Amino acid sequence: MLFQDHVGHPRTDLLTINGEFTASLVIVRCSETSAGSLRWNIRFDTSLKPDITIAVRMDRPNRQPLDYYLLPSLDMTLPRIRLAQSNGLSLDAYRFDTLDCLFDMAVHVPVPEVA
Repeated sequence: MLFQDHVGHPRTDLLTINGEFTASLVIVRCSETSAGSLRWNIRFDTSLKPDITIAVRMDRPNRQPLDYYLLPSLDMTLPRIRLAQSNGLSLDAYRFDTLDCLFDMAVHVPVPEVA
């Protein structure tokens, strides 16, 4: 099992992972501008207040994931952002080819008691 404990809230689909942090999953469809550039519009559900938004950026035909953005709510202050194919370090620092980083974050590591 990748997550020891994950709970989805039945009305919001907000995930609580290992009792440590909350996550919201957003599938982000690809659209093409009139000039032929690709764009992805991410809308954050600010009412859920997740610790992290997992944005699955879809490929051009919207059939499979292109990549993933793990966007911490502390750094995302706008209700929506628009992504291009390349976005600069301020956003692409959160871009990953796989969800391995998320799985690494979700590993429960007990903190030893201080004697």
